[in-house]
Amino acid sequence: QIFYEASNGKDMWYDPVFRVETIDGRNVWCKRHYRVREATEPGTFRFSVLDNGVTSNEFWTIVAAADDLSWIVFHYAGAASSVGQRYLGGLVCTQDGELPPETVQNEIWAKLKSAGIEPWELFVCDNRFDTPGAIAAGPP
Repeated sequence: QIFYEASNGKDMWYDPVFRVETIDGRNVWCKRHYRVREATEPGTFRFSVLDNGVTSNEFWTIVAAADDLSWIVFHYAGAASSVGQRYLGGLVCTQDGELPPETVQNEIWAKLKSAGIEPWELFVCDNRFDTPGAIAAGPP
């Protein structure tokens, strides 16, 4: 996951590499190149990405974060209007990719619910290289 400053000095670029399971059950690595612009409200951002010839525009919000930044909750809403698709989701991010301790999970679930995301909608994204899916996908 790489963020870096754009040459204009005010925008950013975001270049994630992530593993997905395809509809036919294969594990593959994907890359994207997002343009990131700050939105008007503090803690909000606009992401745009070209994905297989279709542009998606997303609005991201920082919903909550631990004082020590050990976890952060994001909400996003996006649309690929040219194909009539819209979506929303949320992320709970930690430095090590593990779920936050149980002592703070109720607080996090409440923040997710305030953004319209139910905790049961989340799933753990495990991109460690030693997992069966990553081994099947090969090197990124």
